[in-house]
Amino acid sequence: MSTDLKNSKPIVIVGGGVAGLSAALALGLKGFSVQLFEQADQIGAIGYGVQMGPNVVPMLRALGIEKDVVGASYLPSEIDLLDAYTAQTLTHLPLKSALYMERYQGLPYLAIHRVDLHEVLLKACAKLPHVNLNQSTTVVDYAQDRDGVVAISAEGKEFRASALIAADGLRSKLRGKLHPCDVPKESGYVAHRCLVPMSELPEPLRARAGVSMWTGRGFHVIYYPLRHSSVLNIVLVVKLPSGVQEVSDRAYADYIEGIKSQVVPQAQLAMGYMDLKRRWAIADREPVRGWSDKRVTLLGDSAHATLQSFAQGACMAIEDSVVLAHLMHNSLGDIESVFKEFEKKRFLRTARVQLQSRSLWEDFHCEAHMASVRTARFTEQSSEDFFRCLDWLWTPIALT
Repeated sequence: MSTDLKNSKPIVIVGGGVAGLSAALALGLKGFSVQLFEQADQIGAIGYGVQMGPNVVPMLRALGIEKDVVGASYLPSEIDLLDAYTAQTLTHLPLKSALYMERYQGLPYLAIHRVDLHEVLLKACAKLPHVNLNQSTTVVDYAQDRDGVVAISAEGKEFRASALIAADGLRSKLRGKLHPCDVPKESGYVAHRCLVPMSELPEPLRARAGVSMWTGRGFHVIYYPLRHSSVLNIVLVVKLPSGVQEVSDRAYADYIEGIKSQVVPQAQLAMGYMDLKRRWAIADREPVRGWSDKRVTLLGDSAHATLQSFAQGACMAIEDSVVLAHLMHNSLGDIESVFKEFEKKRFLRTARVQLQSRSLWEDFHCEAHMASVRTARFTEQSSEDFFRCLDWLWTPIALT
């Protein structure tokens, strides 16, 4: 690493989510001075589940947090995709089988409470004296000169830095500076989420030890244990019906009841725990080149937000962080070249996640003839066939 860069002005990171904290930790471990800004009063997370494939585990190891993250995670024994109307198994992925272990180097598949993941990252960052975390600061703009970059807050405060990393998420304000005409692509779907203590659940929902996803026309419901099987994380994703916008609309509740009335009892039970008054819109971004502007780069969702089909949003952000820190550590201090090389190394992989996630999203929610073809196609494939289709994603990346 360039001594001049190590001893120069700090690197500013915008965003205190998984991407921002991972980047701060990765760079801090390499000896860089980091100043992270988060707009919220506290650096935290909405308390629901995150799934992470085996490809993320070596990245966690590189960050020195593998033991803590795995220790805080639930390790599901399988992933099952099921037809919500017939209970037919469409896909079965045994995550603790000899086939899986040999194929993915014994690396586990993880399900973790998002708050627990944040806590591990925060504690690791707190151990590094040259990593500073700042709340209640919204960075909305930047300016550059030959001496570096200036991050500008909503209040007009300026923070001079050697480089700026925009990890401010799906609706990134700083991405808008690089691509003014680019906006999030709304999917037309929304998510309802809840956590239910296992002790309060009926036996059919406690019985499954893995990730269970029930798929149907314009919806899916997925659930899996968290926190050493003490709670069940349940997510209901539905396509918004035409003309229904407000969560208080009676028509929306009737729409959900209509879905529930058609599905098998286990899916009905899971859907019955949803609070329909709170929902999150689901969107992604178009793959786009041009992640950087001289000493500024996008990272994580701000660069490549994806639908949840592969459960890889957090994984891609963590991979980004480790790769970028590796490149900067081995650079000669030329930030512009490093940021261009970062995009070159990460674009194709992240774009593939984005585009194949859209295709899989259609498979999850299709109807009529498309659903029949999907079912035939999926049920003809063995677990090994599906693993083979996931090898490009789940096989850990090389840093060199």
